[in-house]
Amino acid sequence: MESLITGFQRYIFICMAGALAFTLVTIPAASSFGQSGPPIVADVRVIVADAPDKAIQWEDIARSLIQFKPGDAYSNLKLRDSLAALDHSGLFEKIHFPDPDLTLPAITLEFHLTPYSRIKDIRISGGFPLLEKEIRNVMSIYTGDAYVPARLPEQADFIAGLFEKEGYIAPAITLDAEKDASDGHVIIHVRIDNGPFLKVSSVTLTGNRSFSQTRLRTRLSTWHASLLPGEASRFVKKDLDQDVITLRDFYRAKGFYDVTVETDVQTDTASKTVDIRIMINEGPLYRIDIEGNAAFYQFTLKKNLPLAKDGNRNDLGLRKGLRAMKKRYAEAGYPDARISWKADDFDDEGMPERRIRITIEEGPRHIVTQVSISGNQTLSQDEIQRQILTRTPGWISAGQYNADVLKEDLRAVKALYLQHGFLETRIDETVHIKAPDSDAKKEIREIFIQIDIAEGPRTRVGRVDIAHLDAIPMDAARKALTQQPGEPFRRYMVTDDQNTLAALISEAGYPHVTVSHEVDISPDKTRADIIYTVDAGPAVRMGETFVIGNFKTRPHIIDREITLEADAPFSLSRVLSSQRDIRNINALSGARFTTMGLAEKADRVDLLVEVEEKKPYFAEFAVGYDTQRLFYTQAAVGDNNLLGLNKQLRAELEWSQIGYRAELGLTEPRFFGTRIKSHTAMFTEKLEELNKDFGTRTYGASNAFSRELAKNLTGSLNFRFEYREQYRTDNTPIPEEEADQYQPRSILVGTPGLAYNSTDSFIRPTRGIRATGSVDVSSGVKNSLDDFFKYRAEIRAYHTPIQRVTLAVRARVGHIDPYGSRGRIPEDQLFFLGGTTDVRGFSENKLRVDDQGDPVGGQTSLLGSAEIRFDMGMNFELAGFYDTGAIRDVIRNGDSDGFRDSAGIGLRYITAIGPIGLMHGWKLDRQPGESRGAFHFSIGYTF
Repeated sequence: MESLITGFQRYIFICMAGALAFTLVTIPAASSFGQSGPPIVADVRVIVADAPDKAIQWEDIARSLIQFKPGDAYSNLKLRDSLAALDHSGLFEKIHFPDPDLTLPAITLEFHLTPYSRIKDIRISGGFPLLEKEIRNVMSIYTGDAYVPARLPEQADFIAGLFEKEGYIAPAITLDAEKDASDGHVIIHVRIDNGPFLKVSSVTLTGNRSFSQTRLRTRLSTWHASLLPGEASRFVKKDLDQDVITLRDFYRAKGFYDVTVETDVQTDTASKTVDIRIMINEGPLYRIDIEGNAAFYQFTLKKNLPLAKDGNRNDLGLRKGLRAMKKRYAEAGYPDARISWKADDFDDEGMPERRIRITIEEGPRHIVTQVSISGNQTLSQDEIQRQILTRTPGWISAGQYNADVLKEDLRAVKALYLQHGFLETRIDETVHIKAPDSDAKKEIREIFIQIDIAEGPRTRVGRVDIAHLDAIPMDAARKALTQQPGEPFRRYMVTDDQNTLAALISEAGYPHVTVSHEVDISPDKTRADIIYTVDAGPAVRMGETFVIGNFKTRPHIIDREITLEADAPFSLSRVLSSQRDIRNINALSGARFTTMGLAEKADRVDLLVEVEEKKPYFAEFAVGYDTQRLFYTQAAVGDNNLLGLNKQLRAELEWSQIGYRAELGLTEPRFFGTRIKSHTAMFTEKLEELNKDFGTRTYGASNAFSRELAKNLTGSLNFRFEYREQYRTDNTPIPEEEADQYQPRSILVGTPGLAYNSTDSFIRPTRGIRATGSVDVSSGVKNSLDDFFKYRAEIRAYHTPIQRVTLAVRARVGHIDPYGSRGRIPEDQLFFLGGTTDVRGFSENKLRVDDQGDPVGGQTSLLGSAEIRFDMGMNFELAGFYDTGAIRDVIRNGDSDGFRDSAGIGLRYITAIGPIGLMHGWKLDRQPGESRGAFHFSIGYTF
């Protein structure tokens, strides 16, 4: 009792102390007002320091957070909320408010503000082999963010934690801030000294009786590290954890479902090395036999056993699998199936085995032979039958009876009646199992199902009223509602209509709207009156949009993505749409949005956009080899945000053993402010493709337009001007009939096209479709050789039926149709096949050859490919392929118009930028004098 009194006295003391504190704070302030009450705010002044170039913008941002407007009565509560809003915005480093003289009838409020400097750039030095992107991802500051000196130490901790996870013992991280005198913003310098690391000295496995050390260690990242020099040999704890999972999964896949894997890491601090011991307890090898199964194959039933995935600790995995088997039988019409199991443990020459025998007594199969429906007066038998999955045998169903499915069917029929306004429909079912005849099959039981329906009264919508609706016209509100007078009443639609009404009013500038509803159903259940009550809340208009963090990007580039104009009714959906469009600006890597005033229910809401810009300048360099170009090198430099206009300027050069190409291009993602993307380029190219007896020099310019038409579908329209010259690459004379082809030619080409892409990855697709189609409308300038239509179409499909196996197929067709002059099509415009990218097993461009063995091109090209890809683990992929193709409508004599076929195998190593592959194809229809096949080396998939 004494403790209760003490607690109560403490409660009284706290309340009295709070009341006294409130009195001391509020009474002097109130008493300092004149006898006429609180003074009037004559003016609100915002004085911004240390931001001479954007003082007006910061003043406008501050005014949107300050709740006072000239003419308002002074309020301590408003002052507190205004100062809190300025502080919580995180935009101002210093906030000072001089106390006004509250005895005056009119006062001026002054807010002295110092905005935070912004982080102009983050420059990282050191840190290899980690990528700069990995380091930036763990930091909580970013380019364009406010510079808060107190946040720098934690950035060092974040980065150090990343390097410690990557195996470094004591990384040294320093961050320094450098103020740019030109604009007052800050450049953060991050200097990383990785420091020492623990090297993996050895990896030893114990307890592995069934598999050799070599077979197991080759699967381990830690063992690979022990073989590598330098920092690649460092010990990374997460890699060891993954190795444990890898070994466990490997053993389970081989039938060792009770396997356990543990590790012991011994560290030598003097030599900075670790010795890893992996201890494996294999457990018994499981051998599972299933007997008594006539309805399903063994491999089908074994799919229900999750042992390879989850193991079998305390037989939990086995019991779970047996439940799944029983469910499978029930769904197939065997409700009386009984499944039992027995385990026998053996020792086979020191190797423990556990034999599981699963015995199934399937029992008779229950087949539905009749479904009768009665009592339905309003809905037809066909309408009801379409809701029912329990059916007699036919094309769609085998007629199996499942009690759970029947229950779902009855619920579906109930839902159908609800859709038609029947609120009190009662549905009963009777299931009769026919006793088997003496000559009937004992394994079959015929099921008769009787469904009895008592529909009850039908409820229709009577009156629909919307009370207190002033924000939008009544007619517009009524038209938006799904439930109209006279229609069947659906209770679940009332809430949907309520949300629709609220969204409609919100979009009219009332984001704080609330809508409630009442439903009055008549005693005879035939009429339902619906009353919606609207509380629109305050009207809100869109204010200003403020953008900070855009050091290079011009404000109008971001402003044009905002579709909601100032002083327009506030629309949350349009604000969200604008946010999405701003984030899609190529020059930006991210953006944060704050709606200032929305939570406070202000009459105007301003939008603050804090953006993070990408590094504008880039340089790229690559070298490589493939059997199409031989050795090649590529280089590119550019600006992703040219003049701050979100345009990309790119200069690139490729040189290879078959020629070169240089291009200068400008990409505009919003052509004249539209959603059309434009790419303008000038180029020069020299090309001498393998095995061809001619080469080409080309100079030209192009302009390509593209736009997304629908999800995964893009339309394009390209224009190109070329000055082309064809020349011989050997000393053979130019045939007289081809002489005009070797004269310089000017060509104009227009190309409309469509592209569809639903694949899951650009680099390594495993499912989806890619399809393209285009038509070159080519016209020669002062020549008719290049007057033709060139049609191209290609489709690629990818499917992964089971884990680690992907099927890929491709079909491609091309055709040239001359118009105007019927002269000969120039050889450099024809289609050629053979080689790495199309029909493998043939040398480049030599699918069809003439009597001298030179490639022959044609006006028609047909290609088909199929490939099966096996993921072997450890980033290796094995592939088997079949290619077929044909070149037709040739310009000179060659071999047959028929298809040529090849098949082969390949091995690829999957890297972060795509696969590197070596393939060999064999000709399936080798001609006399031809090679058996060819090797191909490629970077990236051939399709």
